[in-house]
Amino acid sequence: MSLASKVGQVVFSRKTGVYMPMLQCDKGDLYQEYQGDPQNPTNVTPDFATLLPVLSYIITSSRVAEGLVVPNLVKWYFNDTELTFGGDNVSTNTFNGETGHFKSLPYKSGTRNYYGLQIRKNLVKAAGAAPCTIKAEATVAVGNTSDKIQCVKGIPITEGTSNAIRVTIQAGDNKYFTLTTNNDSCKLQAIARIGGDEMTSGLTYKWYSLVNGLWSAISGQIAKTLTVTNAMVDSVSQFKVDVMQNGTLIGSDVQTVTDASDPLDIIPNPNPEDETIEEGSDGSVTYTPILVKRGQTTKFKDMTFYFTFMDAAGVILNPGTSGTASASGTVTEDMCQQAGGNVAYVITSRE
Repeated sequence: MSLASKVGQVVFSRKTGVYMPMLQCDKGDLYQEYQGDPQNPTNVTPDFATLLPVLSYIITSSRVAEGLVVPNLVKWYFNDTELTFGGDNVSTNTFNGETGHFKSLPYKSGTRNYYGLQIRKNLVKAAGAAPCTIKAEATVAVGNTSDKIQCVKGIPITEGTSNAIRVTIQAGDNKYFTLTTNNDSCKLQAIARIGGDEMTSGLTYKWYSLVNGLWSAISGQIAKTLTVTNAMVDSVSQFKVDVMQNGTLIGSDVQTVTDASDPLDIIPNPNPEDETIEEGSDGSVTYTPILVKRGQTTKFKDMTFYFTFMDAAGVILNPGTSGTASASGTVTEDMCQQAGGNVAYVITSRE
């Protein structure tokens, strides 16, 4: 097993530290499909009013040895509109004639480990039947410095059909895919839906982990639920499930698991720092990482890394180089075009 790994996105602080913010949803990937008039949509799936997904804002930092950072304050935004909340913590904003879409879930030591946002209503009408975003902005204080750390999660909204099949990995417990102590574990659960109904008949499962830049089947793991332990995670690791019905592949999904107790971390050092490629620019982003002890920013030891770039379904976009360790890795505009948008990266240290 490698010493450590890293999964994007990374936000750099002006004070030299590195924060890794994540918006983790207990129900896995968020999306909505609808039928009919966008102003009066029907057959919205999945139904958020029933599912009640919760986004948790999880932040780790290279500055603090314990890994997890508890913000002083978190502000929430829907499509760049700051959400306001009443005394019951339910949002008071009006979007296209509707209100009460969200509920703020404050951090409570020993009860709720992260600031969270629960989605209470469907977002098709509120978003004008267009893809939407939820953004969290945290005010973080470490020592005598303060930073504002943002993270954005996109929610695709599309006109769908009643027989569309989707596979997602959702949390099988309240860990939000995050391990916080030694000997910790969390559960990943594969869910297949056709329209708004969960599929249960004739399903089989195959789980994989990303090892040295390539998907590797996890021996004996063919159940609906996978238990992930610290030993299976190098700081941050990714897991994929294939779901078959009567032997035919019907869908796949990928989920990131973070081990905030891991003593080692990776500073990815992207160039450019904003990790952005403009369409038509023939641009690229190059990563030249270093391995550090958590809480430090100096190199722990010389190391080469496996670089894996993939789309949302876990399809590897650099299959020719992902299994070969090197000092740097580059995302190109061609990869973005192939992925149809953002490219996820995984950087794993070579043992």
